[in-house]
Amino acid sequence: MLNQNLITYNKSEHRLPSGEISPATKKIIDKLVDHGFEAYLVGGAVRDLLLGLHPKDFDIATDATPEDIKRIFKGKCRIIGRRFRLAHIYMGNSIYEVATFRGSDPGDRVVKQGQIIRDNVFGTVDQDAIRRDFSCNALYYDMHEETILDFAAGVHDLKKGELKLIGNPNKRFIEDPVRMLRAVRFHAKLGLALTDSMRQDIINNRHHLHKVPTARLFDEAVKMFHCGNMEIAYYALSELQLFNILLPVAAKIANQQEQWHDFLIQAFRNTDHRLKNGLSVTPVFLTACVMWLEFIPIYHTLLDKGTNSHDALHEATTLVMTNQRDYLMIPKAIQNGIRQMWTLQLRFKKMSGKGVYSTLHHPRFRAAYDFLLLRNLSNSELSQQAEFWTNIQNMSPEGIKSLIFGKKVKRQKINYEL
Repeated sequence: MLNQNLITYNKSEHRLPSGEISPATKKIIDKLVDHGFEAYLVGGAVRDLLLGLHPKDFDIATDATPEDIKRIFKGKCRIIGRRFRLAHIYMGNSIYEVATFRGSDPGDRVVKQGQIIRDNVFGTVDQDAIRRDFSCNALYYDMHEETILDFAAGVHDLKKGELKLIGNPNKRFIEDPVRMLRAVRFHAKLGLALTDSMRQDIINNRHHLHKVPTARLFDEAVKMFHCGNMEIAYYALSELQLFNILLPVAAKIANQQEQWHDFLIQAFRNTDHRLKNGLSVTPVFLTACVMWLEFIPIYHTLLDKGTNSHDALHEATTLVMTNQRDYLMIPKAIQNGIRQMWTLQLRFKKMSGKGVYSTLHHPRFRAAYDFLLLRNLSNSELSQQAEFWTNIQNMSPEGIKSLIFGKKVKRQKINYEL
């Protein structure tokens, strides 16, 4: 392994808190090394530990091939992927990703119009490093020597607080356009600055995102939604003209109407707040919030044509999801969750009778309730509903029964329009 750009940092220099590395990760690396292979903790986990963060995933890089890894970890390993073959090792309830060093020589690599379609060329650790996207991800931690191998000045860039792409942007962004979205996510999540030149390179190459499978783009969008600083990411996505590639209708509406811009910002802030406080999040919620901007005008157009509110809701939801397929392929399970959240917005209007119980115990109640509160911020007409569904959650069963059945409610026709 000869690389003139390699910088090696010893324990006293890097001070990486190795105690935070999961025992299973150490066990996997030890076993690979015992079988005569190189193996390192790599990429995001090393980066995050150096930044004082607490990584959830611990990826491993090795010169063992996927078949070698499967042979070593009999019954605990599964080889996945066609574009990039990887090994998943199962330890307890966790999955650990082990990747073979990528090489630079031609071989089992398919490139179409500059974009890498398949790449299973294996090589050495220094070749693997220059194939990675950003300098801060080309860091390898040797657990036995307790050293960090830095092939692209990643430690320097982290100290400087800048995100640096490895290689020629006009080549690397075409090879894998998703790197542009990853750049925004790392900028928002890690606070690493995007240089002016990288910003311009992203704008110049943004159209290549149209070549990426829409299912993969949705996965990247969800990672962005849950990066912990989606408000910052949103402003960067808008500035770099990426948001309108992922969600063109929502981007146009938010850009033209301040009310809906503010709605999105508050939705992003709510999710960021939940993540910072260790609360659970679901991709259904923010996807529903963003798609709501496109849903509302379609829904009201159908109402104007005489469609009843229930049918209009379901027809508009279907149209929105169909229209979005060309940009982000939203999985059926998430589509169903969004439909349920939006349907509950109609049911929230009914605040008496047995229907209150079924609404209160609906599996999507919490997400739908949070969505109602979000809508209430820009629509004061929803304040009565918001107050009712807030108060009822803190009542005893007897109190709920008394509230909805204890006094005669004057029968009136409820307007179920949103």
